[in-house]
Amino acid sequence: MKKYFALLVATLFIVGCDKENSDITAEPTPDPEPSAKSYQIGDLYDKDGVKGLVFRVNEDGESGLIVSLTEPEQMKAWSTEFITTDATVRNCGEQNTALIYTLQDWQSKYPAFVWCKSLGSGWYIPSIDELRELLIIGSGNSFAHAIYNHKATPFAKDYHYLSSTEMDQWWVYTVDAKSHNQSANYKQYTYHVRAIHSF
Repeated sequence: MKKYFALLVATLFIVGCDKENSDITAEPTPDPEPSAKSYQIGDLYDKDGVKGLVFRVNEDGESGLIVSLTEPEQMKAWSTEFITTDATVRNCGEQNTALIYTLQDWQSKYPAFVWCKSLGSGWYIPSIDELRELLIIGSGNSFAHAIYNHKATPFAKDYHYLSSTEMDQWWVYTVDAKSHNQSANYKQYTYHVRAIHSF
């Protein structure tokens, strides 16, 4: 009898432990955070509808600037009127472009900026310093290969590209795509244009 009672107690104890253990569930292991992609000059950036070739990479390797894959089929004028707009920033075309978009009737008077706006949010015409950097990088063989591989429009050699930086009411800064020299030219003349975007 004592033997039977001891066996019963042991059985109940075992069943109770099993039940208690069965109620304990392990905490799910969270998925590891995906590591951000690192970019190099010439890489294709294609995210959230923004697509272009990387021409500047910041120290973190995850941010920088891209250039549009295309440019207008026809060259564009900076403006069709001679006024001072105060778009004189040399190192941040985003500020210059945003300023032009605040002007009255800019859609009918600033052709290059109209084209830039058509690309979507965040695109802007590079400042004079950004434009020189872009064309210097763009003239390298590795970047030329990237342009070819991603079916982008090549930079036009022996022509001037337009910056968003004005000199005064008459003149705007441009950069020669071959020599990379900057100069001031009439706003109403037409030039090649490329847009850039931060990432």
